[in-house]
Amino acid sequence: MKNISEMTEQEIIALSDEDVQKMIKLRMMEEGIKLLDKPKVPELFEIEPADTQYFSIPLLDGFAFTDIEEVTKVAEILKSAKSLRKVDYDWNRLGSEYKYLKKSERYKFNGNSDFDILSGWAYSNELYAKISNFAAQNKVMKEQAEKDKKEYEKQLSESAELVQEITERVREVRNKYDRLETLSCKFATDYYPLSDNNEDMAMKFMVKAYSLNDEEQSFVRSNYKKHLLNNVQ
Repeated sequence: MKNISEMTEQEIIALSDEDVQKMIKLRMMEEGIKLLDKPKVPELFEIEPADTQYFSIPLLDGFAFTDIEEVTKVAEILKSAKSLRKVDYDWNRLGSEYKYLKKSERYKFNGNSDFDILSGWAYSNELYAKISNFAAQNKVMKEQAEKDKKEYEKQLSESAELVQEITERVREVRNKYDRLETLSCKFATDYYPLSDNNEDMAMKFMVKAYSLNDEEQSFVRSNYKKHLLNNVQ
């Protein structure tokens, strides 16, 4: 198949949408661009929501309680502790061998204080065992979908210029001949009969109204009669 730049307007007009897509794919193959279909959105397993409410204290990062009364008591004890310190060290200067005790107004910065009681939801052991395999499969499918999406977007980016070159040229020629056909029909239905079937006079009126160039006039003269036949039918 010829490149779009090598084709005449008549050859371009004869192209179907399938032909245009075939031309695009052939150009992509020539350029070494992958031919990829738009990736489908994976159908994920439905995962039940977490079933257990927990309570946590920012200072005890990574630990949680399931009893609001217990966590409240622990928070009060921590809040009233006078000797509470953080074991710290200067990694860059001395490494972790020389530890020191650090007293600070704040040790954690989520919440309004180190001793706020925060709540959230997590899975019980039983429900986690039930949903974990499905959740893991969802994770794999979503990661693959994201990978496929990036590959597809890369293909779109790499092929954008050649796709634009082909589709814009096809659109340009199709629009041109759609307009010429419209002018031919207009000539047949209005200008020609209103000029008492005088082709030259009708053309003179149409040229004045539409500023037709020589190519457009020639096309109208060659094609308006089929619209006359259609009108008779």
